[in-house]
Amino acid sequence: MKVLLLTVFLSLLLAALFLLFFLLERRGKALSSPEQDALRPFDNETPIAAPRK
Repeated sequence: MKVLLLTVFLSLLLAALFLLFFLLERRGKALSSPEQDALRPFDNETPIAAPRK
């Protein structure tokens, strides 16, 4: 019986954490669009000059 209570407690804890992180993520992306999200990995890239031979 104790194992069942522990399992229920942990599953509720994980569900609450998921909900919290989901809401925080949605709040931060209020002004973004899928196109901006797709281009986000390229934001911090700076071109590196090729070494001359």
